Amino acid sequence: MSIFHTMLNVFGGLAIFIFGMKMMSDGLHHVAGEKMRSILRVFSANSFMAVLSGATVTCVIQSSSASTVMVIGFINAGLLTLAQAVGLIFGANIGTTITAQLVAFKISWIIMPAIILGLLCSFIPRRRIANWSETILGFGFLFLGMELMSDTLKELSKYEAFEKAFQLFECAPGNGSYLMPFWALLGAVAVGMIATFIIQSSSACTGIIIALGASGLIDIYTAVALVLGSNIGTTITAQLAALTANRVAKQAALAHTLFNVLGVMIIMLSFLIPCSGDPLFFAIIKKLGTGLPRQIANAHTIFNVVTTLILLPFVSVFAKVCEKIIPVKDEKIKFQKLEPHLLDAPPIALAQTTSSLRQMLKKAWKMIDCAIDIYSNNNEKNQSIVKQLEKRETDIDQRQKDITEYLSLLMSKDLTRKEAEQIPLLLHCTNDVERIGDHAEIIRSITEKLNAENLRFSEDADKEFDLLHRTLANLADCSIDLLAKNDSESVNKAKTVQERIFAMLDRSEAEHLSRINNGDCRPQVGILYLELLEEFRKLARHLENINDRAGMIYVKLPNAAKNN
Repeated sequence: MSIFHTMLNVFGGLAIFIFGMKMMSDGLHHVAGEKMRSILRVFSANSFMAVLSGATVTCVIQSSSASTVMVIGFINAGLLTLAQAVGLIFGANIGTTITAQLVAFKISWIIMPAIILGLLCSFIPRRRIANWSETILGFGFLFLGMELMSDTLKELSKYEAFEKAFQLFECAPGNGSYLMPFWALLGAVAVGMIATFIIQSSSACTGIIIALGASGLIDIYTAVALVLGSNIGTTITAQLAALTANRVAKQAALAHTLFNVLGVMIIMLSFLIPCSGDPLFFAIIKKLGTGLPRQIANAHTIFNVVTTLILLPFVSVFAKVCEKIIPVKDEKIKFQKLEPHLLDAPPIALAQTTSSLRQMLKKAWKMIDCAIDIYSNNNEKNQSIVKQLEKRETDIDQRQKDITEYLSLLMSKDLTRKEAEQIPLLLHCTNDVERIGDHAEIIRSITEKLNAENLRFSEDADKEFDLLHRTLANLADCSIDLLAKNDSESVNKAKTVQERIFAMLDRSEAEHLSRINNGDCRPQVGILYLELLEEFRKLARHLENINDRAGMIYVKLPNAAKNN
């Protein structure tokens, strides 16, 4: 076989390996589904639980980079504090070692059965089985890629040029000393770091290192140095994700980098301690397992577990150091509820969308409230708000656009049926809220006309108008509450207020027509009053639409820092 074909097989094996890892990760993520949201609830408990949560979530999605990016999204959306995020990042580094442990097993016999079983399961229409088929297929492809890489790299090891290339960074101690060559060690760490920068996955990089070890191209010393470098390299993904995020998210990305760099320094210090003629770390590795692939996988796990145990008591200190290095300049941190990185966690993204919708409704109702109130309280405060109605309406329109675009992006994700059903509900609610904002300008024009021409309602109409305003405000409060807590008590309360407002509107309209006919109310004023009643009716219908759908959408956020 020519060297060209050998290299082609190596990269082909790598491609299958990475594809299998992604497929298995996606399958597990879909199988976990709603459970991911439940796991997030333990974040705020304590540092130990945060580490456990981070490790569990990363075991599911098979990538510390992906879970750390998710953490950046949580912080940027105001769902996590920095201290909670640091614990989660510590746990993510432990969780990612599961891939290396898997590929270190020599179980080539399982490859074809896994691929066949996964393919057969994919023909079964039930979604849960389809998700498991993705996981099983990915598992088969993961080991198939590993097998191809290992076998082909053994061919490469026969070429003298390749052997010499790998010897450039050989880190094995020489001349009867237990000390590893310093510059070779740094060089190997740099190679591992750069390779992971490019691949964007420490799990994939560790898989390649295991394959290199299995082929005999590198020894345990060089392999560990490459693993250490890959753990630094994997932090680039979080740094990139934090570029457009708030400063607290940038602090979390820095914490990820500092943790891994400090971890590498701690392990490298252990290289200076002799034990049975070897550096301490390697003496432990060799006692825990035989066979180079298993030793490399154990080294990856021990590195992350040991550094986490050492640094875990200093989580708060770690957070404070990051806050000192990247201080928050403004007193108020801006949170982005519609965080792009949360799209990979649909339940969280949907809950955040509901929260954004709730904020949008609050602002729309404030416009309506002021436009109505200007009739009886034409004071300076209300006038200042009225003058901003056009600007506020533009803000409402922009919020509608943002939510619509966010949900459009979410639709491109692989959603469960329940998650997919949320999107049209949220879109309809968003349109209703936008229409509520539009009515503010119509109501303002009517109330300002009344004030400008010094037109007043009759005494009875005034009382009705005030009562209708208060009842409509009560209904708006119910809608806002339902978007935060849609329990049966809140739903029943909203229905009661809805029935009351429509009954009041019917009665007020009939009584007012009677007043006009009896001459108790001037026709010019009476027409404006009826126009306001019609606007109230339209607003009540929009709020009723929101209430009817609110009971079917995600509203509860994880127990974490909330910015409402």
